[in-house]
Amino acid sequence: MIRLKKQADRKVRKGGLWIFSNEIHEPQVRDLKVGQTYELRDFSGEFLGIVYANPKSLIAARIISRRKAELDVDFFQQKLSKALESRQPFCEDREAYRIVFGESDFIPGLVVDKYGPHIVVQSSAAGIDNMLDTIVEAIDKLLSPESIIVRNDSSSRNLEGIPSYTEVKKGSNGDLIHFRSGELSFAADLLAGQKTGFFLDQEFNRSVLKRYLSRNCSVLDLYCYSAAWAMHALNAGAGSVTAVDSSNLALEIASENARINNFESRMSSVREDALHFLNGASAQWDLIILDPPAFIKSRSKVREGTQGYIDVNRKALAKLKKGGLLVSCSCSSHLGLPDFMDALNIAAYRSGRALRILEVAGQGPDHPSLVSMPETRYLKVVFAQAV
Repeated sequence: MIRLKKQADRKVRKGGLWIFSNEIHEPQVRDLKVGQTYELRDFSGEFLGIVYANPKSLIAARIISRRKAELDVDFFQQKLSKALESRQPFCEDREAYRIVFGESDFIPGLVVDKYGPHIVVQSSAAGIDNMLDTIVEAIDKLLSPESIIVRNDSSSRNLEGIPSYTEVKKGSNGDLIHFRSGELSFAADLLAGQKTGFFLDQEFNRSVLKRYLSRNCSVLDLYCYSAAWAMHALNAGAGSVTAVDSSNLALEIASENARINNFESRMSSVREDALHFLNGASAQWDLIILDPPAFIKSRSKVREGTQGYIDVNRKALAKLKKGGLLVSCSCSSHLGLPDFMDALNIAAYRSGRALRILEVAGQGPDHPSLVSMPETRYLKVVFAQAV
């Protein structure tokens, strides 16, 4: 049993799922077993839920159930089924989407992504690691996929003190897989690609391009990875796209995406760091997409990372035609929307431009956030016109 300090139960009762080490009355945090489950009780002894613990993490315990329950295959099948059902209304035209998004689906530390008949599972917590075989069995019973891949290689595992690895639990998947998303087809490397193989959280936002993009316009897709933004731009009528990334693997997948969608003649790719590319570019574009990796990995890096967003947006604005569209993104959870807007404002001022906001978005509805846990909101996407 874990008993909380006086009044430390307030966040839990309001929907919070995390218990920090300084909120625990007993036992001593150092005496908790890594990944083990415990009953959580308030200071008076009232039952609050079932948690799994990790004394090595600042988040010492996470709630996996608000009721007393056996964390068996049936338990996870029910959780997975509810998560899947909640997404079906808005994912009907997509073969790939996120089925489970950790805390937002009340399974902290677990991600489950669907790529057609393939499932990718990702754990970022020791407690989930301990239950992984049970979870995989539940997935197999519920979905009967061709393959189940465990991609336990995210950097967040370092915070839990757990090792990184990738494992194929069912089937075999050593080649690129293909899936449909609306009118487009995409390739993904589920074993070696970034995240779980594709940036699913942006797919709803990419379709917004068709509202603002003018036909035959020129597009620059920076940090393009698989060029998913570029595919949507070309599908909406863009005349040409320059896709820039520093990774060979990313550009190979980007080229495959252009091929399978018959966009090869309208897309060129450049292997180069985005900032170096902008420094040397002489051309200007009608639309520039900035979707970089997180510049801020921890709270201690907020100032440095914010300056990174200012710099890259300032340089991008210098290459944007007057009246052109900037799509600027940040997936840094430690940078809130107001501060990201401030960074864009500074970048615009320093580039001698003004930005007119057309639309602001976040992660897609297959990556929902809990109003009780702001930590589940991380993605910022700003569609702006440079004037």
